[in-house]
Amino acid sequence: MSESFWKQVEEYQQLGFDPLRWIPTCSNEVDYYVLQHSLKEVKRSNLKLTPTWFDSFHYADGKVPELTRRVYNFENPSIEKEVEIKRALSMFRVHNVLGHDQALLSEAVQKFFDNFHSKVYVKKNTMAMTALHKAQFALLDYIELHRGDKVGYTSANNAITQITDPTQRPESEIHSNIAMTAGMENLNLLGCTSGFKLFPAYDAPTEQMLDKIRINLDTFTSRYNIAMEDYSSLKIGYLFFGTTALANTVKELPTRYDQVEEGMQIIISNKMGTMPALSLYMLTQMDNNNITKFEQNGISMDVLSAAKDEIIKGLSEPHFSLGKIISKYCPDFGMEYDKHNHITAVYPAVTDGFFAIGKLAELTNSNIVINELPIKYEEICRFATRELLVENATASSNGCHLIVTTSDLASLVIDDLRKHNFEPTIIGSFAKRERPMVTTEKELTPFVASKSKLARLNSLTQAELQQ
Repeated sequence: MSESFWKQVEEYQQLGFDPLRWIPTCSNEVDYYVLQHSLKEVKRSNLKLTPTWFDSFHYADGKVPELTRRVYNFENPSIEKEVEIKRALSMFRVHNVLGHDQALLSEAVQKFFDNFHSKVYVKKNTMAMTALHKAQFALLDYIELHRGDKVGYTSANNAITQITDPTQRPESEIHSNIAMTAGMENLNLLGCTSGFKLFPAYDAPTEQMLDKIRINLDTFTSRYNIAMEDYSSLKIGYLFFGTTALANTVKELPTRYDQVEEGMQIIISNKMGTMPALSLYMLTQMDNNNITKFEQNGISMDVLSAAKDEIIKGLSEPHFSLGKIISKYCPDFGMEYDKHNHITAVYPAVTDGFFAIGKLAELTNSNIVINELPIKYEEICRFATRELLVENATASSNGCHLIVTTSDLASLVIDDLRKHNFEPTIIGSFAKRERPMVTTEKELTPFVASKSKLARLNSLTQAELQQ
């Protein structure tokens, strides 16, 4: 089994795609904190980089924002491709050396943008890594807005295939499905319910493989009746899967971080700790001896296999029901927010798991008290952490997000989530709003192997972890 697996992994690597990088970290992206601090160091008068987890702008009645895509050589961009549109989303793929070094990455991004002259504002930035210098690229999706009667918001997000299933062929639909679903996940969390449109970003070295990817994209969008605009491949010549997604809401957005109050509760929409099961499954494919080792520790191959199927399904099927639930508890566009009837704030957890709470503490400048930490596969997570197989065993799949409400509204939101097969839990509440801090009654050490990740709540986010 492992011999055929490694043969297929080698094929992926020759195509410029590393299908195993995500196993310890549950992500193929540059670390969130490395990216944030690198982009903050980029200084140009015509460039504004304020990294957030989505972008949003007013939705004009009957008007659809136009997206103009430009793909650049990351190390030597051609400025002839520059356009004079002031808003954009960025997607980069950079070499591993840059992706792990904050200073080098900042310098490289600065050098890239030094070639541009027109003003541009970039809020949503996604950055993947590659082992091949030639597979690097930079992509800017410029958003041009139209004037008109404002009736809501259009939200925008981009994503890559962070997690893959290398037991599948490189041209398998699972890879593009995961990218497309990831692009829409944050839009569902914002309460978007209409106007979904996908702009896939993909590439491969052969026309035969590109044709197969296009068929997969058509199949996915037809299955869910989603509009798609295909701007053709990136023409870099190396395997890649990503997307930019747009969607609309006629409600106010649930991102009132400045209106969070002491006593408000935090709901997690699904249990944390799903991803380690997928990581362990892949380790059994890499080495048959791991099967025996895991089973000796009470982790059966049947459980890992079933978990793998469930997780991959969750990664590749959009959660439109989440968008409808969130939208239900948001005020109509232009109407006043009522804390007793409306969700105050949301924030994506997914592969960040517990560490998303630290980011929420920073966004709200609050002390968050956590008294419950629901873990999907607790024994698997403990084992994976103890054996240093994953850095953060609280890493989760799609559908796992933080929702902030008053205590009287929380039960209603939870009931609706349960009706749609989510497993929500109230995990804690907000204490004083004075400085970012996370206090937890539950020991985290059994679920986090990386001491640097624990330290980041101090050194990088100014949040403090007390346990």
